[in-house]
Amino acid sequence: MANALVLVLVIGLIALEAVRRLLHPEPVAGGAVVLTALLAIAVNGYVAWSLRHPGSDLNLRAALLHVLGDLGSAAGVVGAGLIILLTGWLYADPLISLAICVLILLGAVRIARESLHVLLEGTPRGMDLTAVEGELLAGPGVVSVHDLHIWTVSPEHAALSAHLVVEPQSVAAGEHLVRELETRLCDRFGVGHTTIQLETCHPCPQGQTHGSNDHNHPHPEVSSTFRGR
Repeated sequence: MANALVLVLVIGLIALEAVRRLLHPEPVAGGAVVLTALLAIAVNGYVAWSLRHPGSDLNLRAALLHVLGDLGSAAGVVGAGLIILLTGWLYADPLISLAICVLILLGAVRIARESLHVLLEGTPRGMDLTAVEGELLAGPGVVSVHDLHIWTVSPEHAALSAHLVVEPQSVAAGEHLVRELETRLCDRFGVGHTTIQLETCHPCPQGQTHGSNDHNHPHPEVSSTFRGR
């Protein structure tokens, strides 16, 4: 998140300077600009190659975005420097700078949104809660599911907690049931950490049924909790 916010701040400063130079063009040493930018391309190209497989690691992706932003900026500077050397058109520098700002901003905003989603422990993107509930209900002896929550721990990890109302005879084999459900959730949805509470109870008062998140009240009989990683 800090990386993305710093990028946005830098982009804002570059954009302000570019606009100022559009209004008041200044001489640019095209040769020095091109040589410096070529050196930057070599360095950032090597770093980008080292980070070329970030996977779903948000920190590595943010670092790669930062490096690619520098690489793109250097390439743009080379282009602007060559145009100024060959034509003397000073507006090439600020115009290319603004174009680079737009490209980097798109990536920075995406990284910031994903970081915020993790910090707020949002539901993993693409996770079908109805399908997860159906998988839990498919467990032997499971009558209903309530207080089902799934949240993002990191882009690579999700956590789940749920209360399952089970038939009384299923409590004795509760740990085996929980392990079976953990395996299903991991294989199908990639959920690696689960906290599942098994309950046996009478029907809810006044005909209330168990939904995924509609209530969280104690039940009249003893509950058993099994935690798994």
